[in-house]
Amino acid sequence: MGAIHFWDMDHTLIDNDCDVSWKEFLIAEGLAPAADRELVDLYYQQYACNELDEAAFMAFQLREFVGHDLAHMRALTQQHFEALVRRTVYPAAYDKVQDLRGRGEAICLLTATNRIIAEPVATHFGFPDIAATELQLIDGRFTGEVTGTCCVGLGKIKHLQAYCTARDVEAADVWYYGDSVADIPVLAAVGHPVAVNPMPELRQEAAQRNWPIIEF
Repeated sequence: MGAIHFWDMDHTLIDNDCDVSWKEFLIAEGLAPAADRELVDLYYQQYACNELDEAAFMAFQLREFVGHDLAHMRALTQQHFEALVRRTVYPAAYDKVQDLRGRGEAICLLTATNRIIAEPVATHFGFPDIAATELQLIDGRFTGEVTGTCCVGLGKIKHLQAYCTARDVEAADVWYYGDSVADIPVLAAVGHPVAVNPMPELRQEAAQRNWPIIEF
């Protein structure tokens, strides 16, 4: 295998944060309390500052998964995509991914968001693979726990490296497209970093390191 193009999801492919909109969807559907909005804002600010309390966030974010089976949650996350996410897709990002697919390039969605929420986005763009936070199932039902390493921060690098190792691909042949300060360690770890719609901190870092910057 040659190069692999890894894409971050939120604010890179879509003008949206799926972990935020997922809770908004649940609140609108009466499946989560309205008071959760304050915690959504708190955790998003932590993430934006690269200071996320992963354990507390995952417990909060996965509360509505507990006790449900895969089919039920996939139906809900598809509804979430149709209601709030589809309209936020960057057309130019969609075209870029389709161009890569058309040229036969290997592509993978690499996201901190859990796999079940990310799947409809991956399907819409045509990603054959997702590297994401994985959720535990016991007896066919979600426990509210994560399996393996959360795909957040340095954990995202671990997921990327594991994916590449399994396909015998070197870091020098890897592209990564990301938007946030949290993506800087991942961008620094690959041969072809690309800052997409970068946050101010990433924009500054990209300028200093001569990383390409693209805007969707």
